[in-house]
Amino acid sequence: MAAKCYLDRRKVEGKGIGNAKGITNVLGAILFILAIVALTSIIAIVAAEYSSYVRSADYLSNLERERSSESLHFEHSAGYPLKLNITNTCSSSIKITQIVVHNKTSNTLVVNPIASIPIVLNPGMTEYNYPITGINTASSNATIMIITSRGNAFIIVVEGGRVLFKN
Repeated sequence: MAAKCYLDRRKVEGKGIGNAKGITNVLGAILFILAIVALTSIIAIVAAEYSSYVRSADYLSNLERERSSESLHFEHSAGYPLKLNITNTCSSSIKITQIVVHNKTSNTLVVNPIASIPIVLNPGMTEYNYPITGINTASSNATIMIITSRGNAFIIVVEGGRVLFKN
């Protein structure tokens, strides 16, 4: 029997097995680096979004805490017009943005009856003798709503010579 001789075509054409393995390793390394870069980018984006979410949640929590802790103390002087002493009794500043007066005697609704809106009250600060025009404590029936920038409404009811504060 004659011995068969098998030739490796790659060796004959000058392309050895060693060269093909080198290219495969380089391509694998490039793909690995691209995968690591993509994964790192995704992790960075997710971390940034989570951080933004945490800051938003913290801001809303602080806003709600401040809103729920808002408190005003009212004193009045009888006569015409009704004059209020408004005192901020909480630990943060309060900005009064609207005063709505529903005069039930004359059946009128007036928003911001005085031009000195907004009123900013720092902790412990008092706005003295704030006039509510059109309201006579002796003869008027009215509901007054004092609205703050955080959305709280403080209601004052005037009925037949009495002034009731509903907080």
